[in-house]
Amino acid sequence: MSQNSNKESGWFLGRSALLGVLVAIALCFTLISLYSMGLLRLELVLVASIVPFLLWLFSARQEILLLTVIAAYFAAGYFSDSLVAGGLIRSLFLLIILLVLLWKLGAKKVIRRISTPLDKIIFIWSAIILLSLIYGFYFKHNESRYLIGDLYKFIEIFLVFWLTTFMVKNDKQARSLIWGFLVVALVFGGIDSIAFFGRFLLVGSALLARVRAASQFSSLFALILTISLILHEKRGPIKTVLVILGFGFLISFLLTFLRTGYIAIPPTLIFIFLLYWYKNRGHALGGVMRFAIFLLCLLILVVAVDLTLATLGFNIEIIEASFVRLESLIDPTSSEPMGVRTLELRSIISQVLAHNPLLGNGLGGEYYSATLVEEELQWGIKHYVHNNYFDFLIRTGILGFIVFIVLAIKYLKDAIRFYLRSENSFYQGVILGCIGIFISSSIIALSTSILYSPFLFMMMAVTYCIASIEERKDIKGNLSDSGPGRLSI
Repeated sequence: MSQNSNKESGWFLGRSALLGVLVAIALCFTLISLYSMGLLRLELVLVASIVPFLLWLFSARQEILLLTVIAAYFAAGYFSDSLVAGGLIRSLFLLIILLVLLWKLGAKKVIRRISTPLDKIIFIWSAIILLSLIYGFYFKHNESRYLIGDLYKFIEIFLVFWLTTFMVKNDKQARSLIWGFLVVALVFGGIDSIAFFGRFLLVGSALLARVRAASQFSSLFALILTISLILHEKRGPIKTVLVILGFGFLISFLLTFLRTGYIAIPPTLIFIFLLYWYKNRGHALGGVMRFAIFLLCLLILVVAVDLTLATLGFNIEIIEASFVRLESLIDPTSSEPMGVRTLELRSIISQVLAHNPLLGNGLGGEYYSATLVEEELQWGIKHYVHNNYFDFLIRTGILGFIVFIVLAIKYLKDAIRFYLRSENSFYQGVILGCIGIFISSSIIALSTSILYSPFLFMMMAVTYCIASIEERKDIKGNLSDSGPGRLSI
């Protein structure tokens, strides 16, 4: 029976390879013909040519394709200010992932995923979003571009969460994904630093030269993940690599002057440190010393870099500029737009929650509030909300907001439970880092819409994937792809 199955699989793969070659040849001739007739631009021809190559390249290492989605999310601000362009690029990679899964389905007749307790909550959330879509389209008559944009944000994070549970099912894939993200974050940190110094030479001000691209969050999240890994890592060479990475992430984070990051890091580090202490109580001294030494080295590094730049004639003063940015966050009389955020919240409460509490204004909903333009307040209709929780309220009302709170509580409860029972030092560090990333994102969400991040939902899914991998190791003693929670299609 097994031999017959193997023969059938080999026959199918052979036919698939031949069919793939024929399709590639036909695609090349088609693209050449369309380009020669002037029906396709060169850019579209290049994109259409790359897609089949990506399908082949990532068919065996699908977790790397997830990294391309995350990289596209963090790098969006570098290539285009258009949110639509960034969304289309990520949609292309998500489409490739779906095609790869369908390819595997054709070869293996079955594909499996790791089921999670969040699946039912996300399904309920999706139903509420559908109601909000109908309400916003038929009853509120919201603008189509805003309505479609809001719908895409929800679909993207749900799809990334779902696809991650399909694609990260063994130890190799999990480690590849985590180390791959650290490499991606390091690359963006280097790009941020180069961009910062280039702008500083032009404008002569550290705050005016700060990087405002979405990649500023990658350094913060990578720093939190690195610290969590350092707490648990016992191997000297790996620990050294992590410390060097941590230094790089800290510098690139400081050069973005991310105010909400200053607020989010202290409570996040306190929480993960207390959780680490609770798990390792009685023999946590080694980790505590590593943590203390690492923080001391980070402080020395920041001071050294600041002094070095001043000695070289660069009047950047990173530390002083960081305090100025922090003061602009907590000073209500500042010209920075924190007061605008307060006006947004008041407007949403009086205009939306008071009249449509259950579903808000629906997807694509707008409200009347103030915008800071050249240090002057201008009132008008707005769509964007700086506070992510109030963004949920205006898009999906109290119903959607409550479901998110339930999802957040369930995730944190499960993640902490997985961390406390984990026995693998690398997985302990990753899960603790995932918890820290979620907590820091929840704090940052008070000032920007970070909870729509596909990276955040990928890390949430990784938490459950790692828990499943460890469970299978305990039960079977190996890292087979089969296991509990499989889904046959």
